[in-house]
Amino acid sequence: MFFFELIGALFRELRPRKVEARGRSRTRAVGDAAEEFALAFLKKEKGFRLVERGMMDEDGELDLVGRVKGNEGLVVVEVRARKEGGMLTPREAVDFKKQQQVVKTAQRLLRRKGFYDVLRFDIVGVYLNDRDEPVRAEHFEDAFDRSVLKKRRRA
Repeated sequence: MFFFELIGALFRELRPRKVEARGRSRTRAVGDAAEEFALAFLKKEKGFRLVERGMMDEDGELDLVGRVKGNEGLVVVEVRARKEGGMLTPREAVDFKKQQQVVKTAQRLLRRKGFYDVLRFDIVGVYLNDRDEPVRAEHFEDAFDRSVLKKRRRA
């Protein structure tokens, strides 16, 4: 019982304040809150150090780019927010096409910044309550890699 109380306290502490959508779409506000929640979770649980956030160009965006304690390579993190109990898990929501887009975008944007040491691609799923507030996060380490560029999608 103590373990579950500890986990609950941890997530209450990590929960960001409610985000109001002032001049922004509600979807974007929820996405921003999910990214904040994911970042706080990764910092606390994995020793994540943020290098870049929201890197974008005309073809894509990288949600979070950072380093994890004990590894010197970069970690690119795709954040997915989903309703608790929804049809797709956050990991399933990052489909083959999205994986390819993230890898291509990472190669392009990080090279421009002088980073050549991508270690892995992770997914952090952020689960939302009925009011679209983040309540918990799940980390899928090394969820996909560069090889998605060489593979063909299976029918």
